Amino acid sequence: MKYIFPYFLLLTSFLRATGEGWSVDVGGDYTWMSLSTPPTYSGSTGGIVGKLSYQTPSAFFGQARSIYNLGPLSSSENSARFYEWYSEFVGGYSFQPLKNWQIAPYAGLGLDFINANQTATSTTAPIGLRYNIYYALIGFDTHYNWENWMLGLQVDCLPSFKQYLRIKTLPGGAWVLTNKTGAAVRLPFAYQYVKNFWLELTPYYRFFPIGSSPTLDLPHRNINEYGAFLSFRFFL
Repeated sequence: MKYIFPYFLLLTSFLRATGEGWSVDVGGDYTWMSLSTPPTYSGSTGGIVGKLSYQTPSAFFGQARSIYNLGPLSSSENSARFYEWYSEFVGGYSFQPLKNWQIAPYAGLGLDFINANQTATSTTAPIGLRYNIYYALIGFDTHYNWENWMLGLQVDCLPSFKQYLRIKTLPGGAWVLTNKTGAAVRLPFAYQYVKNFWLELTPYYRFFPIGSSPTLDLPHRNINEYGAFLSFRFFL
């Protein structure tokens, strides 16, 4: 054991230096949000982001990420207080086709909880909408490392398989919505400023459709999110 331990420490140090192995991300985000109805609600939102990842060449790839986003949205007729919390869990395999370059296709599951508290208009009363959306994920993560820098790309397809709508004033009811398919693209760019610590900026776009309800005569709604995550990454 005393002969193996120094090699273990050397391997751990190498993985940390090259941006591989277990890592934890914590940070915040800014997003320009639009929510179609009509009318279309839009505005700036912000929140927090957390992520736990594992990635090494020619091995299992896993990632759990969670984002909480909130802010006021406005339309030509009224305004809305918007809250969104979604979490995603994926697993796959990491390939290394070239030195310093990894690509990991993966699949997984996600859940998205959305609250839209809309104020009254000249013709409608205030209403609080609660959406619960469950979806699958199919995508890939790829990145290239050189010296203390990392540039990546992450693309997701988000087909939903269960969508529910609840109305705040009717707590006992829930309506099933039609299923839709969304997509997300992220471009992480990271710099290792101290050993084991990275600073990462990730511009992203996320399109997430909410299904229609024939029972309530509600059309489908589209959520468009343009924003960026700024997070600190620590390799364990």
